[in-house]
Parts: sequence; C-alpha cells; structure tokens
Amino acid sequence: MSRLTDDEYAEMAADYAANPLTADEVLGPVEIDPAVLRTGRPTGTSRARGRTPTTSVRLPEPLRTRLTAQAAAENVAPAEVIRRALVEYFQAHSSASTGVRKDDRPTGVGSGEGLQTSAG
Repeated sequence: MSRLTDDEYAEMAADYAANPLTADEVLGPVEIDPAVLRTGRPTGTSRARGRTPTTSVRLPEPLRTRLTAQAAAENVAPAEVIRRALVEYFQAHSSASTGVRKDDRPTGVGSGEGLQTSAG
C-alpha cells in the first residue's frame, strides 16, 4: 500500500465533513497503531516548512537508562519524552520569555518521576 498524497487526504477530509459517520457505522472502539503514525522530522521530499534544530545533551547513564525505558514503555522515541518533559518544565516554571502556552502541553505525559539528577 502506497502512502496517500496531501490531495487524497484533503479529499477524504472533505468527504468526511460532507458525510460524517453515524453511530451505526462505527463497529467498535477506534484503535490507533503508533507504528503507522508518522513521527519525527519531515522527509526531504516533504512540503513541510520550518526547521527543527537539534540540541545535544549529555546524560548520566542512570538517567539515560530511565529515558530509554520510559520511551519504550510509551512506544515513542527518547527525543519525544525529552520534548514532553521540557514542555512540562516550562509550564511549571513559566515566564513570559518561554513562549510555551498551556495548549502546547503534549497529552499522555507522565509525572517525570525518576528523571531527576542530584545537584553537583
């Protein structure tokens, strides 16, 4: 099966808007397979605009181990766990200069327990 084009997605969206599903058409709960969802950076052929610059961080081995385990438990990349943690941190320590809004908070973010380092 080939990937759908932007035009095909737009056509499906227009059809859905014109003919929304009824309760009779829904056979069961909707299951989302994370393996099918597109994540990460846009491909070189993508029409997406903008940059997502990288930032390298050195982590102590115990923290890296926890990060890897948390990412595996959530079935996401470690970078996604880090992005979510940063959004939570900026919301908790908000200042006018962060630019992070309340609705920027990702869903399904854990408590961050165990992602603490000792000072020094």
